[in-house]
Amino acid sequence: MRETLYFDLIKEDRGSYFVEYHPPVSRNRFATLNLVYPESYDIGSVAETMKMEVARWLARYPVPIMAWAYDAAENSIRPQGEADDGLLVGWYAPDTATLTYAWKVKGLPPFLNDTTNLPDWRTIYQDVPFRTDAEVKAHANQERIKTRKQIFTLKIILAAWLSVIPAVWAVIQYLGPEWLAIAVLLYSLWQAFRSARKLFWRVEPSKSEKEKAEKDLKAKHYFYHCERNPEGFARLKAENFEREAKERIIKEAEVLKNKTPPLRGGG
Repeated sequence: MRETLYFDLIKEDRGSYFVEYHPPVSRNRFATLNLVYPESYDIGSVAETMKMEVARWLARYPVPIMAWAYDAAENSIRPQGEADDGLLVGWYAPDTATLTYAWKVKGLPPFLNDTTNLPDWRTIYQDVPFRTDAEVKAHANQERIKTRKQIFTLKIILAAWLSVIPAVWAVIQYLGPEWLAIAVLLYSLWQAFRSARKLFWRVEPSKSEKEKAEKDLKAKHYFYHCERNPEGFARLKAENFEREAKERIIKEAEVLKNKTPPLRGGG
């Protein structure tokens, strides 16, 4: 049975865009490549840029590639127009150095769908860190154990808050010194006085109470208008998601720009 390997994602900055290269997983023959444009782009040059990147990565790792391009909102760019879904496939013909491209998955050569005789990914991607299936499962199991411990700890704290602390407080009140009982009585009277003052006199709310009241009022106001206009609310959500995606892509591009350029070149 073939070993399942999970290679790290490779990201590199190209100035006006950045690339994300995913080596194949398990019995998948194709690597995947994403070109991401965090700002504006020239639709007329995207197709050639995709071909250039596919050639670069095939020269670096001779593994068939499926490539896509995306804008800052993570929408797929279709350089060939609506006739395609933006997918570019690139590969070397068997036993030759002939680079071939296709803009559709339909009609690809049969050998590209053959997963019975795959190369050794460890040899091809010897410079890319990876984890084995056993390591991934072990890590997931460790995370489950960690989560269970955290949940158990929270249960202990909750149990202490709801039962142990009140019980200890009752025992202290009953068996504690007289001064402690007086302190508890005074605190109770103070709380009662505060409640009565709010009922019978006009009391200026505290800053935290004002902020909470304003927040609650805003929440009710937003909920009311969202209920009145669900279509507008759906559009607002979509706009928020798109803005968040753009902010994330721009931040990711800035991080890549500040990194040291990779040591290995491409075609």
